[in-house]
Parts: sequence; structure tokens; C-alpha cells
Amino acid sequence: MTLKTLALVVAAIAATEAQAQTITVMGSTALGPLVKRAAEMYMKSHPGVQIAISGGGSMTGLNQVAAGNCTIGISDVYATQDQVKAGIRNHDIVIEPFTLVVNPSVSVRDLNARQAEALFTGAITNWNQVGGADMRIIRVNRPESSGTRAVQLKTVLNGKPFTSDQLIMDSSGAVLTATSTTKGAIAFVELDFAEKNKGKVAAVSYNGAFCTAENVKAGKYPLFSYGHAYLNPAKTDAKTLAVAEDFLKFILSSSFQDGVVPKAGYMPLSLAAKLKTKL
Repeated sequence: MTLKTLALVVAAIAATEAQAQTITVMGSTALGPLVKRAAEMYMKSHPGVQIAISGGGSMTGLNQVAAGNCTIGISDVYATQDQVKAGIRNHDIVIEPFTLVVNPSVSVRDLNARQAEALFTGAITNWNQVGGADMRIIRVNRPESSGTRAVQLKTVLNGKPFTSDQLIMDSSGAVLTATSTTKGAIAFVELDFAEKNKGKVAAVSYNGAFCTAENVKAGKYPLFSYGHAYLNPAKTDAKTLAVAEDFLKFILSSSFQDGVVPKAGYMPLSLAAKLKTKL
């Protein structure tokens, strides 16, 4: 290789590195698998972009993007007023259905609203109180930083406090693992995680309706939320912000929303206007 050729190669590498953009995403582990799939597809068609995704929970994502420590914060819940005042900007990206799941040792396959609330507040402690076998109820949950937990608090517990008698796991995947391996366990997870773990855990219907897109649309199933992606324009450089906005535009594209989202256990955002049950 001649010096001239070597110089051209070095210049090309330098130009490529100069054009490379790194997008960091933090937050919801319930949304994580979908955003990871989107990132893989986006990076394939945008070789100069790197998208790094980590969890920590919705509140972590919101706090980190508000502080300017990540490019995108993903969350199962809306930002607080203080976080909005910090300058973060919301993008609804998907509808997230959530479901109750139990360890296969549990015979109960339906809970009404009153039973589900009492079970997680601690008023019900044994499966025989809701038609099951004489077995202690083991509640598996996320920490307070979790958006999944916040959705559960709002939709299942109606704002009443969780019992302190529960196993706390740091991710939705860890919740599924603990539920699948712990006799008497029950948890609240995003539908995608339940679908991918059929046989390891069993879905429980709520007021007689199982978690399906059809039941959510028909107003028969109220346990769902919106998935959010937050940007902080004031604390993101212009080039990185442009790439992040383009990435979110890809997630919201009809090809991704209609082609990828339903297969991944989520619901396209376009259905929001047709939902009979509103958040």
C-alpha cells in the first residue's frame, strides 16, 4: 500500500468516525425489547448510527433524559410536571397491554377486579381464597422506579398501596424468571413477555377477559398503557437530536407500527383513537 493510498484509507476512516452518531436509550424494560428490535432494524439501514439500550425502569429513563444523561428516555408512564419543566418532550410510540401471569402450580386462571386488587394489597394471602389450592400467594413485582409497577398501581390497585410482602426484581425479564420458578407466584407483565414465556407461566384473565388486542380495542380489557419516548432538545446536540428524532420517526412509521409492533405483543399507536377504554 502506497503512502497516498494509506492516507486515503485513514481519511475515509476518520470521515466515517466523524459521521457516526451514538444514541443512548434508557428506561422501561417492558418497552426495551420493542425498542431494541427497532434499533437493530434502524442501524442496519443507517450504518453510521449506533443505538445503545439499557434498562433501569421508566423513572430511571425519565430522570436520566431530564438530566441530559441519555438521548432517549423510554417509559410506560407520563413524565412528572417537574420533568416536563426540565424540558423533556414526549413522543407516544405504542400501546402496551399488560397481563397477570402465574406460576403453573397455581390453578386459578381468572381474577375479578376486586380479587386482583385485594391480592396485591395483601388482603388476600392464600390461593384458596380465590378458588385455588391451599397455597401461599407469592407476589413478584418491580421496584418503585418501574413504569410497569406504576401502571399496575393505577389499573389494578386503583391507587391503593402495595403490600410489603412481595419479591422485588430489577427487570421485567427477572420478574418472568422468578414467577416461572416460584411456586404460588403471580406477577403483572407486558403482554410480549407473557407470550414469549407460554408454558413457563400461565396467563390469568381479568374480569373474565384475557389480555388480547381485540379485548383491549373492544373495551373489555382495561390493563394497558402507552409506551413513551422522551427527548431533551435543550441538553442534546443538534446532530444527535436529529438522528434520535429520525429514529423515533422510524418507530412511528406504518411499516414498523403495522408490521412489527403487533407481532411483538404490542399494539399500534394508530388504534388509540378507537379504544373504548381511555387512560
